[in-house]
Amino acid sequence: MAAPGEATAAEMPGASTNTGGSGGYEPDTTASRENVYLLCYSFNQDSSCFVCGTTAGFRVFSLDTYKDDSNGDGTAIRERLRRDPHPHPRSSVMRVAMLMRSSIFAMVNQTFETSGEPAPGCMNKVQIWEERKQKVVAELRCRNEVKSVALHKDIIVMVCEYVIYVYTSGDVKVILHLDTGSNKLGLCAVATGSDPWLLCCPAQNKGAIRIQCGQDATATHVFQAHQSGVACLELSASGSLVATASETGTVMKVFRTKDGEALYRLRRSTRPAVISSLAFGGPDDCYLAVASSSVTVHIFKLDNAMVADVEEKENASPALEPQPDPKWTGPLSAMQTLQSKAADALRGLTPQLLADLRSFGQFHLPDMDGGQPAVDTRSKQSNIAGPILAFHKTRTEPKIYILHYNGFLYEISFEPNFDPKATQECSFLSATTWFATRPDFQVPKPITEFNTEPGGEGGEGEDKADEWQIL
Repeated sequence: MAAPGEATAAEMPGASTNTGGSGGYEPDTTASRENVYLLCYSFNQDSSCFVCGTTAGFRVFSLDTYKDDSNGDGTAIRERLRRDPHPHPRSSVMRVAMLMRSSIFAMVNQTFETSGEPAPGCMNKVQIWEERKQKVVAELRCRNEVKSVALHKDIIVMVCEYVIYVYTSGDVKVILHLDTGSNKLGLCAVATGSDPWLLCCPAQNKGAIRIQCGQDATATHVFQAHQSGVACLELSASGSLVATASETGTVMKVFRTKDGEALYRLRRSTRPAVISSLAFGGPDDCYLAVASSSVTVHIFKLDNAMVADVEEKENASPALEPQPDPKWTGPLSAMQTLQSKAADALRGLTPQLLADLRSFGQFHLPDMDGGQPAVDTRSKQSNIAGPILAFHKTRTEPKIYILHYNGFLYEISFEPNFDPKATQECSFLSATTWFATRPDFQVPKPITEFNTEPGGEGGEGEDKADEWQIL
């Protein structure tokens, strides 16, 4: 395969140069009328596009900024490409990734026989699709089911449960295989701006992660991130930082990749949740956004001054052990002994809780009655656990995209100079319906206002009820 050359979104087949909010793709009225369901989604490397796999092929959307005299600049979502599962009409795109804004896509298809059963071995290969040539230009095969795939300008990464294969993107040759522990989620992150390329994946021991820098097998190191298994991980664009989340989903950690030093410990909540996305953003990757199966998106500020302040409070905290009565010289009572043991246990736990940084920004997802969306466009075969996040790369003020399986893409912003010791409510900018199950769906204009009504239960254990946001 030739080295992938970049093409602008306007060069993609089905693209449009419209500047309105609607998509440029015109649905094929002769196509199947069956409902279409969501199987996977992901942003591209610079968050200017995203791609989704469905039960009827894959789709590509661009996020284009435009000027609005009344509301400042906004984002228009346009459907740039809708590729049906030709030549296998009975197939679904289970995994898909795109390379920047080019016409190169990597996907894993699940094809079905006439009996309705999945074809044997169909999930054991990655197909590289070249849209400009309208064909599969390479195929990567293995003995096991492919759990995920990642693209970089220099490499193609195929992730199986116990091994990761790294291929060159030019001649598609295997240059490395990395053994992992059980990796059913297909966890793997590639730094988009690192040279040489840098990859992070689970190691063989539970809770440990591996950093691989380039194809030199010795340019690697492993360190322990969590005691339980790793549920999510992400690299900063430069590859200097890696964020991880455990299976419980209450605590995230940020490490320096070159030596594995733990820099930050971040607490989302005391309630368990499945972490679905981690995203670095801002100058020098000073923010980390976290999405999960809960209704709240958290933004953390990675500030060394905050860590120093937390440690100062920890050192100044009063002793937990009850002080004995100076007049009492006899043996300790059973109650005093129990109090002493409880204090010893709390002494080991409390400093760790005190050292956890809390989010300084939160956004409560609209239309989530009882913690579940009113609309769920996922297929039963989908492994989507929650929304995914991306920072807008070209704006000076912080702006975050929240891509949700309810079919909405939300845009939010926050105040970067807000007191990091407090928590701010992020500002809602817009919401656009990017996906619906009907086959003739087209992207409408964004919604820029919504009303709030009080009610529901606290989403993250707050003392008072949240204001549920209703579109």
